[in-house]
Amino acid sequence: MHKILVAIDGSDTSMRALDFAAQQARLAPAAELHVLTVQPLASTYTAWEIYVSADRLREIAEGRARAILDAAAARLKDAGCKFALEQIEGDPAETIAARAGELGCESITMGTRGAGQVSILVMGSVAQRVVYHAAVPVTLVK
Repeated sequence: MHKILVAIDGSDTSMRALDFAAQQARLAPAAELHVLTVQPLASTYTAWEIYVSADRLREIAEGRARAILDAAAARLKDAGCKFALEQIEGDPAETIAARAGELGCESITMGTRGAGQVSILVMGSVAQRVVYHAAVPVTLVK
């Protein structure tokens, strides 16, 4: 079975990547999509913890993840391919690459946002970091 990990964050580009992956999965009858959204660790929001508890931040992140996955499920409902949904908390790039390996995925499909040159120089993009960390081919969709 061909398994494709599709990383989504709710953005338009990630949803285009989901559509692209669904098209690819329909071409291979035994293909399955593993749709993953990764929410940053609550400790990433340390400045917010002054005003909001870590539990509340986690609750907010889980709500956001659920909304993203619900939108993906609705989009894939009539796509004609098998899929599974998952949310994880962690560093997005490292988690996406690691999860693809753990699941035995043959590829990763994700969107790219075309961040400005200064942003890329300062922090790099999640997509670039996934390509660096992944042991399988990564397809980036604009």
